[in-house]
Amino acid sequence: MPFGLKLAEYAAALHRSRKRLQRLRSETLALQFGGAAGTLAALGDKGLPVAERLARELDLPLPDAPWHTHRDRIAEAASVFAILAGTCGKIARDVTLLMQTEIAEAFEPAAPGRSMPHLRSPTAASAALACATMAPQLAATIMTAESHEHEGATGAWQVEWPAFPSLLLVVSGALAGVVAIGEGLEIDNERMRLNLDATRGLIMAESVLVALAGKLGKPVAHQVVEEAIQKAVAEKRHLQEVLGEDERVTLLMNPGEVARLFEPPTFQGVAQTFIERLVASAQARLPRR
Repeated sequence: MPFGLKLAEYAAALHRSRKRLQRLRSETLALQFGGAAGTLAALGDKGLPVAERLARELDLPLPDAPWHTHRDRIAEAASVFAILAGTCGKIARDVTLLMQTEIAEAFEPAAPGRSMPHLRSPTAASAALACATMAPQLAATIMTAESHEHEGATGAWQVEWPAFPSLLLVVSGALAGVVAIGEGLEIDNERMRLNLDATRGLIMAESVLVALAGKLGKPVAHQVVEEAIQKAVAEKRHLQEVLGEDERVTLLMNPGEVARLFEPPTFQGVAQTFIERLVASAQARLPRR
């Protein structure tokens, strides 16, 4: 797959979280004003006018009734934040793997003083990943508050008090790490190509199989490719070279056609279309509230 597809998927996933946050802001974060029982009895016939005025002052939707006994709104908010943290964790995890010495295809921007001079450590990715790891547990803790007693539970919704600020902090940390990565990600194209060639052509075996299946039928093509792979591995040779010696292949394709099957850009399906669609999705303007 082209690396651009990974990046486009990151952008689209972050954009989906942005849309969730906007929906949360416009629909879920509603005013809670109702007293212990939720009747506004202490305000007499002024209860609703006061609630309406307060909602306008705070720029919050006015719900049909006080909702403090049902914590689904808080639980929904927690889930949206946890999903965002998870997306940041996915990006950070990929970057830590891409930065491994054995891979070395992409790097977060260098951070002088954060690691030993001879190391290129994923400091931002590590911080983002650590924060993302904590988010699901905090969200789960908040969701436990949904099951509480009547209108004034003891020890249930109070867990939100430390858990929700903590969730916001770790989500903020995960986002900060991903922003640091995104603003200075370094790509090593040459190393990517070397890694593609590391398997001596085996990575393109499916490309060969698909091409041969159209000429020989899938069962025979599968046998030809499987035998060629076994020989290439045993003799530590390139798969293209081995196939070039097989008459079942050479009678159907010339050397140029076989060589083309081993060029990664020729076997990417509709990846470029996916990239364009994902980028267009991520760039779509969101309505302002």
